[in-house]
Amino acid sequence: ISGGQRRRTSLARGVATCPSLLFCDELTSGLSATDAETCVKALRIVTKRLGLSCFVVIHQPRYEVASLFDKLLLLTSNPGRMAYLGSMSGADASFRSCDFPVPANINPTDYYLDLVTPNTLSDQSDALVRAFDEQIKPQLRIEVDLAMQEPGQTVPEMLAEGGIPHCTGLYAVRFQTQLAILLRRKLLLATRNPAALGLPIIAPICQGCIIGYMFCGVGQKDDLLKQIMFSF
Repeated sequence: ISGGQRRRTSLARGVATCPSLLFCDELTSGLSATDAETCVKALRIVTKRLGLSCFVVIHQPRYEVASLFDKLLLLTSNPGRMAYLGSMSGADASFRSCDFPVPANINPTDYYLDLVTPNTLSDQSDALVRAFDEQIKPQLRIEVDLAMQEPGQTVPEMLAEGGIPHCTGLYAVRFQTQLAILLRRKLLLATRNPAALGLPIIAPICQGCIIGYMFCGVGQKDDLLKQIMFSF
């Protein structure tokens, strides 16, 4: 199978359990531009259909891929700081308001990353961080404070709603249960690949037979060297 098909399969395995949050690190690494766009489109369709929140770490995507995301978070380093957090469609206007309009015929995402990368010719990370602190951060604080004031479910209530029994002990699941689940998973993976299961057993047996034949009759045969050379 191709790299794009393998990546889409791994995404399907990730969403098979319907998690509330999905983290994808380097989703498009090693894929062509077309396969990367196909994977992100498939991920967008699945998350929208299942109502999942998905966080993706991605480097230098093409414009068609970047436009598929709802939100954009730009980070700079030395030290780690936020340079932008907002809608993907509003990033152009935000950078333009900071006197950094996207030049013509340039991928906007490449331009954004060039601006927030320290120690480069186009480094404007400090100016963008200051603009974030002055323009975006106050509004984010207001939204967070309002969200904190709204009553929500407690952890036991959320577990009960999801049909998960609440555990009052040190661990949510007993050691015996964890061991049984991991052992069953290991056996399932082993049975899916018989070659990987049989090779560690057959290979030492064959190796022992060959070495045993090579040195069979040591000290009793004069033509032992010919016997060893015949084995190769």
